Amino acid sequence: MKTNGGETVLSIDQVGCATAQRARFNMETLNKFSTKIFCELVDKMQGKQHLKIFNEPFMPLTIERAGTVYWGHGEIISLCHYYKQNGDLMQDPEMCFIMIDKRESDKKDFEKVMLIPYLYQQANMGIYEESLTFKNEIVKEYDVYLQQQHADFANQWLQSIVQQGFLKSGDIQKL
Repeated sequence: MKTNGGETVLSIDQVGCATAQRARFNMETLNKFSTKIFCELVDKMQGKQHLKIFNEPFMPLTIERAGTVYWGHGEIISLCHYYKQNGDLMQDPEMCFIMIDKRESDKKDFEKVMLIPYLYQQANMGIYEESLTFKNEIVKEYDVYLQQQHADFANQWLQSIVQQGFLKSGDIQKL
């Protein structure tokens, strides 16, 4: 660790950057149950960019690869329910997560996955919240309280997604 004009600079490699930032900022991650559910949803994508799961009577669940952070070692994943209103897609809700996945060949080793929720959006209520902001693919700013709320909501929402049957009976459409 070095200091640069009073600012602490962590000397770490790119792969360890997300872990070091999580430790430095004390970011909340998903609990073990939610991590398992999230991984199962992402694994259903089978490498595709988008996945939509239909499960009547609920709104479809859309999962999308939205970009990368940490020089490609972290992936931004969007999880969303959409509906149309006056021709516009409305998020009800949408959450975005940083996913650092080190599972390699053992897809059941969920201990090697770090999921950090950082964005919540509810279009019909005009809510758009980002608890992390990025610059040059790393976290620049961090709202501790808001990010904790995002983690709490994500854990509850993923439990609801399981209870509603999206992992069992949904009709899957890969886009």
